[in-house]
Amino acid sequence: MANVTVTTGANFIPELWSSAILDYAERAFSLRDKVSDFSSMVAGGGDTLHIPKVTEETAAAKSADTAVTYSANTDGKIDLSIDQHHYEAKRIEDIVMVQESADLFNMYTRSMGYAIAKKVENYLAVSVIQAATGNDTALSTDNQLTAALLRSGLVKLLDAGHDYTDGNTWLYASPEVYSYLLGLDEFVHFDKRGDEAGQVKGKVGDVYGMPVIVSNDWDDDGGTGDETASIFKREAIYFAMQMQPRVQSSYDIDYLATSVVADVLFGSTLSHGASSTSCGVVNFTNP
Repeated sequence: MANVTVTTGANFIPELWSSAILDYAERAFSLRDKVSDFSSMVAGGGDTLHIPKVTEETAAAKSADTAVTYSANTDGKIDLSIDQHHYEAKRIEDIVMVQESADLFNMYTRSMGYAIAKKVENYLAVSVIQAATGNDTALSTDNQLTAALLRSGLVKLLDAGHDYTDGNTWLYASPEVYSYLLGLDEFVHFDKRGDEAGQVKGKVGDVYGMPVIVSNDWDDDGGTGDETASIFKREAIYFAMQMQPRVQSSYDIDYLATSVVADVLFGSTLSHGASSTSCGVVNFTNP
C-alpha cells in the first residue's frame, strides 16, 4: 500500500481549508446582516455602484380651472465604491501533522476566518456608522448612556422621519456602555420593560424595541468625542460585497508547507452625507 505523503495529501487540502475558514467567517459576521445589501448589483464587475436617490416631493394644491405645475427633477445619487480589499495569509509547515491535530487545525482556520470577518465588521462600524456626525449626542458622563439620552436620540430619528420600531433598527454598544445598561432596571427586568418574556438574566433586553448588541468596535476608553454607542437603521448603511470571502491555497514542496490566503472585496457608505441629520444614525459620544 502506498504511503500518504505531504505531496499526495496536498490534493485534498485546499477544499478542507476553504470550507473551514469560510465557516468561521460566516459565524463572525454581525453588522453585515443589518445593512442595505447591494452585492448582487456588483457581481458582474465595476468598481463603483451608482445608487439613485429620489428626492422627497411635496404635493401641491389644485385649484379649479388651473393647469398643474410640473416640478423640476432634483433626484441625485449615492456612489458606493468597491475599494476595500483585505486578506489574511499563512504558510503552514508539515500540513499533514496539522491535519492530524484537530485542535491546531481549528485554531488556524478560526483565526483566518475571524480576521476576514472582523475587517468587514470593523470597517462598517468605524469607517461608516461612526462617521455619521449629523445626529451626534454627547453623554454627560463617560460610557453612561442613560434612558433619557436614549430617548433624545430616538427623537432625532423620529424628526428625520425614521421609524425605530420597524424591526430594522439596532443599538450597538461598547462593553462599558453595555455594562451600564445592565444596571438599569427598565432594560433588564420584564416588569419594567413591559414584555412577557420573564426576567432577563445576564443580558440587556430590547431597549425601546431595539435589539442591543455589544461590540468592541465601539470605544469605551473615555476619549473625548469617541463613539461609545450607536443607533442605526438598515436603510442608512449601503453595502456591497463584490467578492465573497474566498480561500486559495497551494502546496510548496520546497518549503514542505501549504500557503493559504483568504481575501474579501467590498465597499460601504452612508445613505446620506456624514453631516446630514436625515441619516438614520445616532452616535453617542463621550464628553
